[in-house]
Amino acid sequence: MRRLLVIDDSGDGRVIADSVSTAFQKLGGTVIRRALNPGADPRDVLGPLRAGEPRMGVYFGGFAETGAPEVRKAMVASGLGKLPFVSWDGIGGSGTDAGSFIQLAGRAAVGSYQSSASFAPPKADFVNAYRAKFGREPDVYTVASYACAQVILDALRMVASKGTSASGLREALRADAVDPSHQYSTVLGTIGFDDNGDSRQQFVTFYRVDLTADGGKGDWVIEKQQDYGPAP
Repeated sequence: MRRLLVIDDSGDGRVIADSVSTAFQKLGGTVIRRALNPGADPRDVLGPLRAGEPRMGVYFGGFAETGAPEVRKAMVASGLGKLPFVSWDGIGGSGTDAGSFIQLAGRAAVGSYQSSASFAPPKADFVNAYRAKFGREPDVYTVASYACAQVILDALRMVASKGTSASGLREALRADAVDPSHQYSTVLGTIGFDDNGDSRQQFVTFYRVDLTADGGKGDWVIEKQQDYGPAP
């Protein structure tokens, strides 16, 4: 996409829309901004779109309850359904969830995408061991919690080797854990931290609507995952 119609819900979604607009322009793209005011006809914000125009899409900053389904349905009704409709995980939820974007948009939801800050895919041996132990797949927070425990235990081993006193243990552990020169082997792969204490893993997962998923009720399925952080 070279041109992006960015629509905000004139509420909390405006922050998301502003961020996307800034980032898209830095990449060299052209942004057209519109706001969907409460009670407004969503067709009114689609004026800049033209059917068949190549390399153009729509980004919606908002939620399922603040206009995302209505904008997508208006796109389809106006012959603009082939243009991608993109948003963030504020429009998440499967077709079985009451009030979800997929449920409200219905068949018009096809061609919609969302992105979500996420974690790296877990290692297969951890997934297999968890499935054998509990009879189900581990969710993302289970995997992340396990990785956190691995980081803490490794940091404790480093601290222990230095003979740190009990009174200084907490600060020593924190300092060693987030030291930018340290890296940890975890179920999420190699984890390290930058000077701000943030993980160098910066995964984003991109989803698309698949109406055949979740027993034919529709759900978000993974399109791709990408790490935007620096190389480990």
